[in-house]
Amino acid sequence: MVPVVATPTPNTYVHPPNGICTDYTITEQTNSSDAIWGLPKFQTNFDIAYFLFNSTRKDSQVSTVPPISGYQNRTNNYTVSATFCSPQKPGSSKETTVLVATHGLGYDGRYWASSYKPEEYSFAQYALENGYSVFWYDRVGTGRSQIVSGYENSVNYQAEILAQIVRKMKIGAYTGNVTASKVVAVGHSMGSRISNIVLSKYGDLVDGAVLTGMALGNDSIDPFPLAAVIPRFLSTAFRPRLADTDGHDFVRDTGYADFGDIYAHAQLFFRAPYDISTVEYAQSIRQPLSLLEFLSVSALNYHAPSFTKPIMLTTGENDFLVCGGNCTTSFYQVGEQASTYSHAQVIETYLHPHAGHGTNFATNATGFYGEIMSFLDRNI
Repeated sequence: MVPVVATPTPNTYVHPPNGICTDYTITEQTNSSDAIWGLPKFQTNFDIAYFLFNSTRKDSQVSTVPPISGYQNRTNNYTVSATFCSPQKPGSSKETTVLVATHGLGYDGRYWASSYKPEEYSFAQYALENGYSVFWYDRVGTGRSQIVSGYENSVNYQAEILAQIVRKMKIGAYTGNVTASKVVAVGHSMGSRISNIVLSKYGDLVDGAVLTGMALGNDSIDPFPLAAVIPRFLSTAFRPRLADTDGHDFVRDTGYADFGDIYAHAQLFFRAPYDISTVEYAQSIRQPLSLLEFLSVSALNYHAPSFTKPIMLTTGENDFLVCGGNCTTSFYQVGEQASTYSHAQVIETYLHPHAGHGTNFATNATGFYGEIMSFLDRNI
């Protein structure tokens, strides 16, 4: 009798077939200054609708109560679920360079290791094929990692978790049988911003950075005023309903809002013509968004003068979230990258054609990965 080989369902967590992989459950202690929620806690979906209206109205800065009332120093332990893979193919001198991948809002670690058409969409599989080791994880509040209150999920301790993981890697932890000689921070969207906090606070803790879904436009010379207009778009990313009321079995408190529906997802993360099956897969792995974590981004300091290693900033040319759909006028602003990473050894920027914010699910994602690998090969 021929044995039946089980095929994983499309939205499961999988190991790339070309990797030697180990799963980890990691608990790290953090010390951070975390945002404090300053509004009454939500009770119903109408509360979320009213909050989104107030936070995106044009006079929100002067006519509404700020949702963040201040910051408090906290020491806590947090647990994340992670996977490390080294290349199955022997003989690569690059396998001791570990790419530590941090996902953004709306997803978990499956953004980096798609189980749907992995030969087209899995960043982890592509990096392994090119000789690099990869580590990815579910950030706190997502996937298989620790779920905390949405009213306490602050971006600053997420950055401290990442910094602690990198420190431990450099002394032999979390990398299977590989001894890490170099660690590169790779991020997407919020994950890029979290990685950027590490660059800003800890300089050369990492040996390089690739920040995707990231743009540093200069509003003073940009005909498209990002700072004024982008907040209007962000309300589309949230559905006006609590995460635990959407029928998706999300067990969260009322500090989490549901991610946008599939059409908002396509609008914000993809570029037409849409591959509907791919959009459906991306929607199937969506994760709720902590409103406090999202709002605490506003206080981030991106300037990283003590970071001296190579850095790549990249996104899709039609990224709606960070460029309003046209990054050719909002991404390559003169001097912006140079002033933010004033001592970086190398600063490279790249816009990937025919792609939106979710470059890992673009129809030409492997071309995007190829640009990243080329950057790493030349500079790390």
